[in-house]
Amino acid sequence: MNPLIIAHRGAMRDAPENTKPAFDKALSYFVDGIEFDVQITSDGCPVIFHDQSLMKITGSLKSICDHTFHEIDAYDWGRWFSEEFKNEKILTLEQVLKNYGPKTRLLIEIKPSPKAEVKNLYYQLAGLVVEAVRNLIPNDLIPNMYILSFDPELIKSAYINDPDLNYVLNLNAPVINKSSLNIDSEILCGYCIEYKKLSRQFVENIHHVEKIIMTYSCNSKKTLQLALDLGVDVIMTDDPGNRMWTQFDLPAKG
Repeated sequence: MNPLIIAHRGAMRDAPENTKPAFDKALSYFVDGIEFDVQITSDGCPVIFHDQSLMKITGSLKSICDHTFHEIDAYDWGRWFSEEFKNEKILTLEQVLKNYGPKTRLLIEIKPSPKAEVKNLYYQLAGLVVEAVRNLIPNDLIPNMYILSFDPELIKSAYINDPDLNYVLNLNAPVINKSSLNIDSEILCGYCIEYKKLSRQFVENIHHVEKIIMTYSCNSKKTLQLALDLGVDVIMTDDPGNRMWTQFDLPAKG
């Protein structure tokens, strides 16, 4: 089976990651979907941002969860990348699901809590994510939605709210035994790991237990070829506009 090609945080080489320009640009390329990151404001609004701190946005070490939505909505989310994107607004999860859910597959990564004192807020976020997917995505497109996280507790929290969605655990190391991961594999449809930590045996182990394997940061011909050779199911790239994607025997995108 041919792998799915996913734009990691959108077309993040062409536009500020996790923004509308990055997502729109990604859809102009040879991709099957978009991956993005979700965090939560102090007043409970799920928004799209990757980093633990706002250093590149405001020069501050504060996090998304230290601000209300009204506060972060006033910031410039594009100028850090280029003057071309100045005054770009932060996206909410609702906006992304409504605007892009009908168009393509979405990989929704719930970021871990940046500090212990707001863990409960991030458990709330997990519930809000699955609720939004159910309420805003048509039933026939639900199979195209995937919820990912490095935090197994967030995956479990999301699963409790909706056991019928696709859940993927992000891995720091190529280990999938329950005692190490603290999660029952039965609630997962797959695992995701950086391409540098892939091996043929690990991919075979994942497929043996009938799960899918995703990888990310495939940004060169060498890393793409590695993922293809190993039989990875989902390949995320930071550079979906690179011509290398048309130089491999990949399926035509519908």
